Amino acid sequence: MRKYYTSIAFLLIVAVLVSACGAASSTESTYDRVKDRDLVRVGVRFDNPPLSYIEDDGQWVGFDVDLANELAKRLGVKIEQVKVDEITRISFLQEGKIDMAVASMNHTRGRDEAVDFSVTYFWDNQSFLVRTGTYTSLEEMMGRKVAANAGSSAIPAWRAYSATHAGPPPEIVEFTDKVAAMQALRDGAVEGYTEDNITLLALAAGDPNLELLPGGFNPVQFGIGLPINDSAWRDQVNYALQEIWKDGTYLMIYEKWFGPGSAVPLPLAGQMEIWPD
Repeated sequence: MRKYYTSIAFLLIVAVLVSACGAASSTESTYDRVKDRDLVRVGVRFDNPPLSYIEDDGQWVGFDVDLANELAKRLGVKIEQVKVDEITRISFLQEGKIDMAVASMNHTRGRDEAVDFSVTYFWDNQSFLVRTGTYTSLEEMMGRKVAANAGSSAIPAWRAYSATHAGPPPEIVEFTDKVAAMQALRDGAVEGYTEDNITLLALAAGDPNLELLPGGFNPVQFGIGLPINDSAWRDQVNYALQEIWKDGTYLMIYEKWFGPGSAVPLPLAGQMEIWPD
C-alpha cells in the first residue's frame, strides 16, 4: 500500500512539472521564437497591387513587400513570405502559421477581437469604383447592387453607413476574385465595386470607362496583424516600424509606390504614432 501511494505521489509531481513546462512554453513570446529560428514568417497578399502582388516572373513586389523586408532587416532575421488572402491572413495568425501579417489589413474592432495590431502604417478610405458618368455621390449608391471582396471590411462598413444615412438596405455580391468583380462592374452586373481606394485606383488604372466616386464611407488604417496577447512581440514590431519612419526609410518606400511619378499616386494621408524614449 505504501508503494502504491508513493507511485501516485510521483505521478502527481510529474504531472505538475509537465504542466509547468507547458505553461512556460505557451507564454514564450513570438519574438523569442523568431530570434531562435533566425526567421520571421510574414503573411503577404499576392493579389493586391500595388501593395503586394506576384509578377509574371514570380517576383513578389509591392509596398507591403518592401515594408516586410525592411521589418525583417530591422529585427535582424531572415524572412519567409507566406501567401495569404483576406481570410487566411487572420486564420494563419490564429493557427501559428505566420508570425505577422503585412497584408493591407484595416484595423477594425471586429478584427481586434481575433488578432492584435501594430501602430497604423498606412492611411486611406473606402469608396466605390463605378462606370464613368453613371454616379456622382455615395448617396446615389444606396440600395444598389454592388461588388465587394469576400472578407473585406468594406462590407460591414457600407451596411453601417447605409443604415445611418437612412438608405435602402445594400445588396452586396461578394467576390473572391478581383478580376471577376471588375468584369461584373464593366458588364453592368453590379453598379459599383467597393474596396480601399488605393486598390480601386490600381485596378482601374488606364481605363477611362471607370472612375472613383469622391469622398469615402470608411476610413482605412492598415496595421500589421500579430498574434493576440503577445505584447513583447507587438512592441518589437512597433519599435521597428517607428525606426523605419523616423530615419526616412518609410517615406522612401512610400514615394516609390505612391509618389507623384508612380503608377498609382496617392498623397500620404497620415503620420505614424511615434513613442518617446
